[in-house]
Amino acid sequence: MVERAGPSVAEKTGGGGFTVGSFRVPRLYLDILVGPEAAVGLLAGAAAGAYPAGGSTLPSMLFLNLCLEHMRRTDDEAYGVAGTRVARGTFGLMIAAAAQGDTFGDALQRFAMAAPLLRPDTQVLLTRSRRGLTLSFDYAGERDARRDLVIEIFALTVHCGFRWLTGRPLRAVSVSSGPVAPPLGPSVLWPVLASTMIRRGSGVTLTYAVADAAAPVLPVKYQQWGAHELGEFTQMLEEAARDLAAPSAEATPDIVRQVQAVIGPDAWGEKAAARALGMSTATLRRRLAEAGVTFRGLSGDARRRAASSLLATEHPLEEVAGRLGFSDARSLRRACHGWFGMTPAAYRKLTR
Repeated sequence: MVERAGPSVAEKTGGGGFTVGSFRVPRLYLDILVGPEAAVGLLAGAAAGAYPAGGSTLPSMLFLNLCLEHMRRTDDEAYGVAGTRVARGTFGLMIAAAAQGDTFGDALQRFAMAAPLLRPDTQVLLTRSRRGLTLSFDYAGERDARRDLVIEIFALTVHCGFRWLTGRPLRAVSVSSGPVAPPLGPSVLWPVLASTMIRRGSGVTLTYAVADAAAPVLPVKYQQWGAHELGEFTQMLEEAARDLAAPSAEATPDIVRQVQAVIGPDAWGEKAAARALGMSTATLRRRLAEAGVTFRGLSGDARRRAASSLLATEHPLEEVAGRLGFSDARSLRRACHGWFGMTPAAYRKLTR
């Protein structure tokens, strides 16, 4: 069964087109997740006007904010389904374990290895094949609506974490989820993670492209992950909104995804990227032109993201410049003025 985006999750706005505010989830899901009484208390504390009285749906951003607020109040990241409390910060430790990898593929492996130690209530399995890298999430026992919802939120948070670690707009090439227990209906995963979802098996399965495995993990202050959850989720909503606002537009061309996967410390330049992709520079340039983009634009965006993370570390500016493929710190300074409107030192001070 293939599930497509519908009005219960993303509603068309009166102005024409989708916006971040168009993405909504059933109000009932908050009751299922935290209990009716706690849900009423959370909504009462929400910003005035954020939730119209009697509304049947909640804005996705409000829903996520309320989930995080409940987690803070109860100090339990598992929303009471794990049997024992899962203290806040546990997911951050899992992201910290993943951050020790050099590449996205390594990060997936480390995350899957850390899961049994930190979240024994959740079954996390990584498999590799010629089709891609598949990360699966499930739980033992009979199907339960609350646990199904927790698994979906967990999978969504994991994906946000990996986007943050790599500094790339990672997308799963396929998403599947088993039939959920009543009264759950539409998944909270689509169309944010995918425009379609295959209903099969059980739990949630995210499959990433083989090319994404080589994407480098950026040096980040992973202990500060909690400050980035909403930012990454908002960016994902913005990307999904753009896709839905232009339904006739084609998906990101394969060549763009391939280049985004290889751009990094070993391939900041066009020649190095072409070599990594097994093609000539001229061929790479032509294929990118056909896709309506340039290598300079893709590389500049990747460098900006990498610079943002590197400048949050203690690495000397000369070393940061070298990792970004610049000849010296003066080149990094000029680039930072263009990206951030300030010097690397000023940006570093701002992020601390």
